Amino acid sequence: MTKVVVAEVTVSADRNLNIERGILGADVELVHHTYDGCNGDLISVCQDADVILTDYAPLTRSVLEQLQQCKLVSVSATGYDCVDISAAADCKISVCAVDEYCTDEVADHSILLMLALCRRLPEYHDQVQHQHRWQFDSLSGLARLRNMTLGIIGFGRIGQAVARRGRGFGLTTIAHDPYADSEAASAWGVTLCDLPTLLAESDIISLHCSLSADNQHLLDAGAFRRMSKKPILINCARGGLIDEAALVVALDTELISGAGLDVLDDESPDLGTSPLVGRDNVILTPHMAFYSDTSIQENRRISASNIRHFLDGEHSGVKRYIHQAKS
Repeated sequence: MTKVVVAEVTVSADRNLNIERGILGADVELVHHTYDGCNGDLISVCQDADVILTDYAPLTRSVLEQLQQCKLVSVSATGYDCVDISAAADCKISVCAVDEYCTDEVADHSILLMLALCRRLPEYHDQVQHQHRWQFDSLSGLARLRNMTLGIIGFGRIGQAVARRGRGFGLTTIAHDPYADSEAASAWGVTLCDLPTLLAESDIISLHCSLSADNQHLLDAGAFRRMSKKPILINCARGGLIDEAALVVALDTELISGAGLDVLDDESPDLGTSPLVGRDNVILTPHMAFYSDTSIQENRRISASNIRHFLDGEHSGVKRYIHQAKS
């Protein structure tokens, strides 16, 4: 019988696996493992697994090299930085990820954060709810959205969805992506540009690229100094794209006007000590931009279906191979 280990971080510990069981079928033994930071336990439970289905459990080289039976890692996310792809290739392990399941949710959340910060919603809310103050002009510096330039870094599905929504608000949109679809950009009135231009010309900057070794801390101290219009920064992509120490300095020195962050460098941040907590111009949400009842069901269906197609030799049915090992 084929053994599939569902290796998930602690927040998913109590998840019901009925969707996965229904798709994978009776010929698959499904084992659930909650990853709590112990690589030894992860290796132990996965050592005789044929397939690993994971969200963010770190499958590093030292882990993968111990998995002699494993033929596939199916990542139940669009990002796959939890897996050492080079090590997987060396170990002849295929890796696939979900191609698309939450574009609308993430795009909507990005726009939500933009609007809330541009309209100073958290501050007005605090004044009404906690200070019992009802005064429209208690804050100043609110700009008309239609006069702003939105800079999108990463112009894939989600970046394009944000651009479409931004167009509805009358935003002038520019984008940076070395692999951008120029036809899609043209269709939505988006001007493609290099990164320095985007940093200098944007009133709002929204990140929608995946994380890699090449763009770790893409927005560092130097990048913040290039942001001449003191923009609002939105990150619903990956926390590692931003140097958080540099971000704190940029906020303290008003190099940027505010930040809406759905992701941080640490997936389990210490909110009691974080210098980003307690600021009027920073909105933090707990990596939930992707989340809705519909998106979760779609995520689980696709990641489990990828495994079923792989086991049946129907490789064209696997939605998104990151690496396909030679048989």
